[in-house]
Amino acid sequence: MPRRNGVGIELLADPTRRRIIGFIALGARRPSTVAREIRLSRPATTRQLHLLRDAGLIKSMRSYADGRAVLFAIEPRAHGPITAWLAGVELAHPTADHLALADHRSIADELWLGDDPDDDR
Repeated sequence: MPRRNGVGIELLADPTRRRIIGFIALGARRPSTVAREIRLSRPATTRQLHLLRDAGLIKSMRSYADGRAVLFAIEPRAHGPITAWLAGVELAHPTADHLALADHRSIADELWLGDDPDDDR
């Protein structure tokens, strides 16, 4: 087992949380989309998302499209430790350039998503 490279990284020992991290690593997602993808109830998914957010592994933000929908994305500062934990290696702290690139990607991914008509608000 790799050394834990950050606060909350031990939450990744749970397979459900790893699936959630894997899905939102592809881009910012709404809780209902995450629930549907991983086939978990919405309340259970929200509970897991809040645990991951409170641990600093993911972040929540309002949709740029309408400001009503909540989206979850990987916290840029946690990307390196998450990747290292999943790969079973240790990783140095990310540089400011890596953090800026990660922030830019999460914003671009969120803008690409648009509105999800299946999401209940």
